[in-house]
Amino acid sequence: MFSRIAFIAAAGLLAVACASNPPPAGGGTVTPDAAPLVTSAPAAVAGTATISNMAASTSWWAEEKLIPENPALALVMTGVRDTDKSAGVYAECNAANGAITMHLGKQAGRAGSATFKVRAGAGTRDIDGRFSTRVSTNETSFTFPVSSADLLALGQPDMVSFVSDRGEVEWALVKNTGAQVQAKYIGSLTGFGTAAADFLNYCNPK
Repeated sequence: MFSRIAFIAAAGLLAVACASNPPPAGGGTVTPDAAPLVTSAPAAVAGTATISNMAASTSWWAEEKLIPENPALALVMTGVRDTDKSAGVYAECNAANGAITMHLGKQAGRAGSATFKVRAGAGTRDIDGRFSTRVSTNETSFTFPVSSADLLALGQPDMVSFVSDRGEVEWALVKNTGAQVQAKYIGSLTGFGTAAADFLNYCNPK
């Protein structure tokens, strides 16, 4: 549906909820294939404060991992080489079928399903998912399926942000670590392209 990466970058629209992959276990659904719809970006809730700006101290890392664990791609503190120590955003691949699930962390107190928006430039796109809690860390994330093409497209814009169903900018990922950004959590896109390519290589069903 959104494999035309050049078109996405040119239009400033990143569509990360694609039906080319099955939904994550236990829930998230995706809008069926349809022509891309560009809408005006929703305004963030007035006075949204930044809780943690990790742009200057984070980068991306991928791990192949051994069965029964699945390959992972994560935003980590710079120098950390362990995707289990994510700074809050990570992706996992079902090694059996290649399905990729994205996780946006720091969602304590949330449950059920929701529709977030992903924003790049002036364009937005709905992403349907659900909240789940990781047993090993007890952290709640908003999880949703993403295609390999859209995962790679995440690294193209100067900034990608994720807006919650409440209208708050939960996460912003930036290339310029000094950029003035309004979001609860801010991370870097440093190393994303290389790490994402490694992750997709590990992700191929064996």
